[in-house]
Amino acid sequence: MKKLLSMLLVLAMVFALTSVSVAAETPKNPVAGKRVAYVMLLPSATIFQMFKDSCANLTAALGVEFEFYFCDGDFNKWQDTIRTCAAAGFDGLLISHGNRDGSYVFLKEVMEQYPDLKIAAFDTLLYADGEYQKLPGLTQYFQEDASLVTVLLDQMIAEFGEGVRLIKVWRGPNYNSPFDRREVGWQEYEAAGKIKTVGEVQPLQDSIDSANAVTAAYLQGFNRDEVDGLIAYYDLYGQGTYNAIIENDNYNGTVGKALPMASVDIDPVDVTNMLTRPDIWTAAGTTDWTLNGEIGMRILLLQMADEYDKIYDPASDQYGVDVVEVPGSPILAKDLKPTSTVDNLAEVAPDTYGNLSYLSETDWMPADLIHK
Repeated sequence: MKKLLSMLLVLAMVFALTSVSVAAETPKNPVAGKRVAYVMLLPSATIFQMFKDSCANLTAALGVEFEFYFCDGDFNKWQDTIRTCAAAGFDGLLISHGNRDGSYVFLKEVMEQYPDLKIAAFDTLLYADGEYQKLPGLTQYFQEDASLVTVLLDQMIAEFGEGVRLIKVWRGPNYNSPFDRREVGWQEYEAAGKIKTVGEVQPLQDSIDSANAVTAAYLQGFNRDEVDGLIAYYDLYGQGTYNAIIENDNYNGTVGKALPMASVDIDPVDVTNMLTRPDIWTAAGTTDWTLNGEIGMRILLLQMADEYDKIYDPASDQYGVDVVEVPGSPILAKDLKPTSTVDNLAEVAPDTYGNLSYLSETDWMPADLIHK
């Protein structure tokens, strides 16, 4: 009997020690059971769905409840959605594409009213009193927008030389914060004499049809001999512009050489068009939108865990930052394969695309958590 009791005591001690060892090896997940949402100002698009899906995968792996909202380009709807989520007790919000004018005052009020709510902001400039602002505790996260344009300008310069004559398709200034940031790259190259702006097109709405109609009308009155290429600051504008070029014999290659164009961002239609007419849609400047969603959600979760020191910025290679930027990459039509899609662009993109070293991580959220 004594031997049996002794054996049971030994087994109990071994079990206890093993349990302690396992507990020590398994880092505590501080965000399990929390509730977060992705709130996007713009309408749904493929790249934003990729962003959302990545957020969903990461939160599922960490036991975090996730919801998402697209606000159809309506700033009032975006604000109302954020207020509703805050009042409903969400622990964190990853918000996207807020207007430059109005976002700072609005978010400041929300954070003051709900001090326990954590917010990370993607492609949202905070502006008030004539200058850019910051909100303590809120991390701003961007694509490195200037580089999204300059990687395209570099391709045009490689083809036509410095002083290449370009038409710009965008809505600005001060229309949309990412556009303003992209314009920085354009202005830098123009001031250096690397490019020359010979035309500017501004769609009336954020739609393919509007970009198509406005660009088509513009090209009707423009001389093909006076332009070398065209850059669209947004891929929906790119799709409308591509259609306008295809429909115009003076620009589609029927009469003389086709007009080459390139665009910022990318989606399945862009890839198809680049494969179909690589002489027209020559390149896209983009980041990996699947990785973008994960980067943004990791930033938010680290804020919720009060681990701000783990937030990493690949542009500066610094930790503990309040601004994070992801470098842009050129996707060249000539490099695409017949099997290329938005999901496998890493096969033809430079190392700056989909780079896991860009991820903020910690012991409970390793870089390979959803990349086994």
